[in-house]
Amino acid sequence: MKSLRSCFINFDYRIAILLCIALLSLFSVLKSAPLFDEDEGFYAEAGREMLANGNYLTAYMNGSPQYDKPILVYWAECLSFRFLGLNEFAARFPSAVATLLWMLAIYRFTRRHLGPFTGFLTALFFISAIQITITGKAAIVDPVLDLFLTLCMFDLYDYLQQKKHRIYTAALYAGLAFLAKGPVAIAIPLGVTLCYCLMQRQMRQWLRMVFNPWAILVFALVALPWYLLEYQAQGMVFIQNFFLKNNLERYSHSFEGHSGSVFYYLPVIIIGTLPHCGLLIPLIRKFRNLLKDDLMRYCLIWTGVVLVLFSLAGTKLPHYILGAFPALFILYGYVYEKLERFRTYLIPAAVFLWILVVAPLGIPWVLPLVRDRFAACMMASGESLFGSGYYLTVAILAGIVTLLFFLRISSGSIKPAIVVSIVYLILINTVLMPRVGELMQSPVKEAAQVAAGFPDKVVMWGHSLPSFMFYTRKFVQMRHPSPGDLLLTKESKLSEIGPYKIIYEKNCIVLVRVLGQNS
Repeated sequence: MKSLRSCFINFDYRIAILLCIALLSLFSVLKSAPLFDEDEGFYAEAGREMLANGNYLTAYMNGSPQYDKPILVYWAECLSFRFLGLNEFAARFPSAVATLLWMLAIYRFTRRHLGPFTGFLTALFFISAIQITITGKAAIVDPVLDLFLTLCMFDLYDYLQQKKHRIYTAALYAGLAFLAKGPVAIAIPLGVTLCYCLMQRQMRQWLRMVFNPWAILVFALVALPWYLLEYQAQGMVFIQNFFLKNNLERYSHSFEGHSGSVFYYLPVIIIGTLPHCGLLIPLIRKFRNLLKDDLMRYCLIWTGVVLVLFSLAGTKLPHYILGAFPALFILYGYVYEKLERFRTYLIPAAVFLWILVVAPLGIPWVLPLVRDRFAACMMASGESLFGSGYYLTVAILAGIVTLLFFLRISSGSIKPAIVVSIVYLILINTVLMPRVGELMQSPVKEAAQVAAGFPDKVVMWGHSLPSFMFYTRKFVQMRHPSPGDLLLTKESKLSEIGPYKIIYEKNCIVLVRVLGQNS
């Protein structure tokens, strides 16, 4: 009985709370929306084709080899489909597992260095942030990459604190990250530790770390076999497409219209770390004091290196900055613990919610200003999704956060953090994402289910929707349509194809049979 009592006394209720929140936020909503295009549809379809064709060395999409990313995420998708079936839950399951482990790694590291209270805050901020809530369970490569990248960065910090054995686990994690996305898995750890060691005047230790032969061997044994086998199978086309095109050229030039100024990631960080971005202000105010603390200095350098690295890149996407989030949330947790007033923290969370309450009312006013016909059509179709249920739910959530302004909250209280975190998890998981999925992706899924009943191959023209291939279990032809084709396209493109017969139509996505001129 005594041992049972001590078991309950020693039980970490913080980790239990975090696990409950993470499990509900990640796994319970994996099927709440169809797969989003292009990225989710791309990785899901590539995983499905790998399972179908039995080629576990090279990823294929629509029957063509793909060299955008290394193999790890495709293996994860394929394995998930084998055991869980071909569905949205299975497609997103690897990312959800990676994000859960990612959160636990952040909690464990922060708890060890800063104590259980800050560890809990940091993990809570992480799992409830908008960008993590959305991309953390998306069928994309980044959660897997950033899990291993974060573990590598944590172990490198410990190594630099004279825990020498951590260099080998860091090399292991770097190898797995390299197998998930490539050179970025080396660039970030090297850049962060170099800047840190320069500030610490530890360059000899940095050189010993970088050129440690046993660590290099561990990295090579994990990361290189697949690259060598893929080169042997595909030849120079793999080198040219993966290393030169999808890494060097993607960094130096804008790909697929994904560009932006050097300030691109500042609003991404503000919106992406909601509802906790109000902590940026006290973080900036305490910058000099934070530099005096060893771990805070490491986290500031980590955040800064990732921010600068991707701000200078030619191709910019919001999820590229996720590699900085663990360090940024450790800084948030450290700053929050020392807050005396909470209004600065609460204002952005409350304001954003009230904006969401009134934003749909502005759609009729904005529509005449939108030049893209497809975007205007999609916005008009979305008006019906924002009914009384939406306004009532978001207004209640906004009211709950606003109410915190009028309560007497003691310094360092954890209650505001818990309340705003739960409010935003409800907002993203049950209010916004299901509606966005219904608007943007349910037409693609339903059109695929209709097209699956036809024997002929579908022609896709005017846009790329890989999820359509996943749902039909068929390849498509990417070309200009001809008479007799079964065509999936945007409604705005129909004026360019001549006579047609509509088979399916919803939210500006159409499946049509192209007719001859005399039909």
